[in-house]
Amino acid sequence: MPRSEVTVRVRRPAAIVFDAIASHCWVNDPAWESEVLGVKPDGGGLRVGGRVVMTRHESGKDITTTYEITKLEPPTRLALRHIDGAMRFALDWQVRPVGADETDVTVTVTIGLFGWMRLLTPIIALGAPRRNARISAQMAEAIEAARPAASGVAAIA
Repeated sequence: MPRSEVTVRVRRPAAIVFDAIASHCWVNDPAWESEVLGVKPDGGGLRVGGRVVMTRHESGKDITTTYEITKLEPPTRLALRHIDGAMRFALDWQVRPVGADETDVTVTVTIGLFGWMRLLTPIIALGAPRRNARISAQMAEAIEAARPAASGVAAIA
C-alpha cells in the first residue's frame, strides 16, 4: 500500500488549525483542494463514525466517494478513511503546537488499491508524496489566509 507523510508549519495557533482541518471535512474549500466539487455530510455529525459524501473531479471524471471519521481527538488528531471505490484513502492529521502562534501538522496518507487499480501501485507510490505535499501546502496557505472569526476560530474565505 502506498503511504506518504509530510509535515507543514502553519502560522496560526493549534486550536485554529485543528478547527479548520475538522471543518474542511464538512465543507468544500476550493482554496484547499480545487479538485473537490462538493462535500455533503451523510448524518452522524463530526464524531467517530460520522460520514461524508465527497465528489471530486479527477482525470477528467467526476468521482463520488464516502469517507468516515475513524479518530477524533480534539485538538490534536483527526483521521478518516474512504469506505468505497477502487482507491481507498486513509488520512490522518496530527496537530502539534510549536509556539503560541505556530503549529506543525503532519499529514499521513495511506492508499489501498483494489481490483485492476492494484496494477497502478508503483505509479501511485511515486506520485503520492508529491500530491500529499501539494495539498498540505495548500491547506497551510488556506488556513493562514483565513480571516479570524469573532470566536477566535478562523473562517475559511
